[in-house]
Amino acid sequence: MNNRSKYNVDNSPIGKLKRTYQGILFDSQLECRFYKEYLLPKLKKGMIKSIKRQVRYKLLPSFIYVYDGKKQRAIEYISDFDVLYSDNSFMVIDVKGMVKPIDRLKAKLFRYKYPDINLKFAEYTKSHEWQFN
Repeated sequence: MNNRSKYNVDNSPIGKLKRTYQGILFDSQLECRFYKEYLLPKLKKGMIKSIKRQVRYKLLPSFIYVYDGKKQRAIEYISDFDVLYSDNSFMVIDVKGMVKPIDRLKAKLFRYKYPDINLKFAEYTKSHEWQFN
């Protein structure tokens, strides 16, 4: 039996255990690693005030297509982390192993709809550091 999601995430009990930290089940091992290695140390040092996960942003509302009368689903962006820093700056962070064209398209839509929100992709580099793009 295949225990993988449509995004190829291992949903077996062992797969879920690898993506769980402090009782939080993350969408990927990389997201879990980012939380442990980047966010938590800054939270403990007081550099981060708060962290929210899986916040939904509506990029385009649902609508009825005139030519066939079918309802088109809304387009949403779901953040990996919404981070409020101690200096009151705010960043939406999307953790990626590799940024795909659809990610860039959604980022472009997000930045158009929410121009006052800083959206960044966090990628883990070969030099073992987190890089923001």
